[in-house]
Amino acid sequence: AYKRWGRMQMIYNNKAYESVAEDYHELHDKLKHKPEFLFEEAQCLSKTGQHAEAIRVLERAKRLSGDPMIRYMIAKNRQTLGDYREAEEELLQAIGILPERLYPYYLLAKLYAEPEFYQVDKLRAAAGAVLTKEPKVESTAIREMREEVKKIIEKK
Repeated sequence: AYKRWGRMQMIYNNKAYESVAEDYHELHDKLKHKPEFLFEEAQCLSKTGQHAEAIRVLERAKRLSGDPMIRYMIAKNRQTLGDYREAEEELLQAIGILPERLYPYYLLAKLYAEPEFYQVDKLRAAAGAVLTKEPKVESTAIREMREEVKKIIEKK
């Protein structure tokens, strides 16, 4: 199972999610104890439009790992399905795990900017965190998040 997963990861890392999604599903029972495997499986499911199934897999991964990235991914899938309150709760819990990270505040800002979930005060607070928090390391990703949040604020 591990050898097969290793071969599948080459395809996964090339973002060929559709061609490897079924393989992840087939290995699920053998590798469901590995949060890294579950994360990759859920990513394949999410990228192929199977958001509810991705959430189910991620909920198991969440019980096995404290990695906030799992919660970010649950939140993105919930947001896609229109489950905004649940997405918000996942992101707030992720912030509780690692409050110094900018990414969950960025995701919150995008969530609060959704027309169906628009909340101006919460949007301002989340955007303020993205724009003012000092990152551990300045990066292109940080600059891009900040630029996008500035555009969201200008638009709203």
